[in-house]
Amino acid sequence: MAQTQRKPVYVQPEHHEILRRIAYEERCNLSDVLDVVLEQADWKKVASEASQKPTQRATEKASQYKVRD
Repeated sequence: MAQTQRKPVYVQPEHHEILRRIAYEERCNLSDVLDVVLEQADWKKVASEASQKPTQRATEKASQYKVRD
């Protein structure tokens, strides 16, 4: 069987627990559950949100610094 080309994915601990439970209930591998989740993702929405993140972070950082007279 040919080996698949998987990219590393970081899953936050709270999400990992959810995926692990689904895999246990469905009696399949965690990677199978993750594959299904990634296949069903709305990648256009993900891309648009990811492109807005740097702007949001810059705005948040700028608001943290106060200029004193």
